[in-house]
Amino acid sequence: MNNRLSMLLLSVTLLSMGVSHTAENKPNVIMILVDDMGWMDSSTYGSKYYQTPNMSRLAKEGMLFTDAYAASPLCSPTRASIMSGQYPARLRMTVAITRKSVSDPKALKPVQKAYCGKVESKNHMPLEIYTLAEALKDGGYTTAHIGKWHLAHKPQHYADHQGFDFVIGGAHLPGPPDYYSPYKNAIRNLKAGPKGEYLNERLAKESIKWIQSVKGKPFFLNFWHYAVHGPIIAKKDLLPKYKKLRDSKADQRCPEMATMLESMDNSIGMLLDWLDKPENKKIKDNTLIIMTSDNGGVTHKAIGENTWTSNRPLRGGKANTYEGGVRAPWIVRWPQKAKAGSVCGTPVQSIDIYPTVLEAVGLQPKKGVTLDGQSIVPLLTGKTMKHQPIFTDFPHLFGPICAPSSSVRVGDFKLIRYFHAGKTSASHGYELFDLKRDPYESIDLASFLPEKVKTLDKLIEAHLKKTQALTPLPNTEFKGSPRRRRSSPKMAPNRPQKLRLATSTISAKKAGSRRIQLLDEKGKPRNTHALVLEGDDWVRINTNPDGSVEVVWDEPGKNATVLFGWKGGSTCFEINDWTIPPCKLVLKRGSR
Repeated sequence: MNNRLSMLLLSVTLLSMGVSHTAENKPNVIMILVDDMGWMDSSTYGSKYYQTPNMSRLAKEGMLFTDAYAASPLCSPTRASIMSGQYPARLRMTVAITRKSVSDPKALKPVQKAYCGKVESKNHMPLEIYTLAEALKDGGYTTAHIGKWHLAHKPQHYADHQGFDFVIGGAHLPGPPDYYSPYKNAIRNLKAGPKGEYLNERLAKESIKWIQSVKGKPFFLNFWHYAVHGPIIAKKDLLPKYKKLRDSKADQRCPEMATMLESMDNSIGMLLDWLDKPENKKIKDNTLIIMTSDNGGVTHKAIGENTWTSNRPLRGGKANTYEGGVRAPWIVRWPQKAKAGSVCGTPVQSIDIYPTVLEAVGLQPKKGVTLDGQSIVPLLTGKTMKHQPIFTDFPHLFGPICAPSSSVRVGDFKLIRYFHAGKTSASHGYELFDLKRDPYESIDLASFLPEKVKTLDKLIEAHLKKTQALTPLPNTEFKGSPRRRRSSPKMAPNRPQKLRLATSTISAKKAGSRRIQLLDEKGKPRNTHALVLEGDDWVRINTNPDGSVEVVWDEPGKNATVLFGWKGGSTCFEINDWTIPPCKLVLKRGSR
């Protein structure tokens, strides 16, 4: 009797925790991963050019995250983080897999002219990793991967060997050979379709076809798009519309990219339409959908005068650790769990997907398996939770695009450590941003808040040690400053050399305001952002459409300090170089 009572109490406890599911009610899981889609590459997140009604439809049925992050600014590391639940640094896969990737990465000695050495990256996700697909398969799920994989250099590491029962694609290709059928007959297990067939919609059809084939078991579908990775091949029937809508002065103005994004969105719509059919209501009501991207949008390539995309108001893009390189769209639809139409501002990261899915379907992590992420089920079900710091490791030099770095975000503050890029190569360089008041990452606070830098840098150091990360070796013989301009004036003609204010002090006798704008070395006004460092109880900032700011103050109190930074730049070479030091304005209380 006591044993029966104990078992009953245990069952009730497990049910109350939401970790018990029968084979019939285990949630299905669909993971939609878009390639190279930036945070602003959708009307859902505010684009005025791209049209993504089906992403918006998904958001209306679920929860939209405003501050979600890919684990890396490049595809392979983020994809590995999703499948493993581990930081790319721990996996030693910190850059996209190419022919230069190796099986046993090392930190290399620096060459003579470099201030630090290069770091190698792994060319595959090891079979020893207990993937999310393997965990779900062992938990009774039927699994499929349809689309891009890019976690392998050789066939033995393709998706077929990482826990998937059914695979289309799942190989080494970073992008498709062609977006139109017959796809040069180079996508594994995908037969040529009719003339004019476009890849995004075809993969959606294959996904639906596979779901229809699943009988009697819960399913896990990795629907991982090749889009919108290059080659940029427009969907021809949509091109006239976006050529007509194009604004030559807008940040986002590439018609070809716009067609690819709409086509990707159409594929999501096809999947949602199928789930919306009355006969599929049971499947829809029991299916968790997670949609996100593997890194920020591409800003370092262009078609003619049209940059592929822009992540503005965020700074940076793919292959860069500013927000535009790592912040990603993230939408979760979970019927009866995630409130329809809700928005969450808590920072989350791609390493969280593995533990979140496990908890959602009632499975426990396998003993001995390292999971760096944390389940965000509390957020999805309307509860609050304190998320761990957001770490990004990108110890690679990509010319003017990015210097080797690691970063951490805690609350609103983000610190970037540039390895061996201090005053000399013997020390690190730092940039500190307040993302709430400066989403543009235009005002470097490192020299103004040194204690905050120390606190956050300790977190970076602990993270690097915990993950046994490979970091660049310093060049002890390097002469000069590592912080030399990475982009030439020819590559970045509109980037200012220096910034100044017309005045650095205002004596305020009574309440008032003043329009202020940064000036470059030639006296040309520059696009300006400002924040109040001290005195925000009586000083506030308003932004003007012409690129200036209005500094407004009430009855003067103690001295106030306002910092000004440049938030301009139209190309990655202008945007991604070292942050230009901010200019300081002091408001003093004047005598009446």
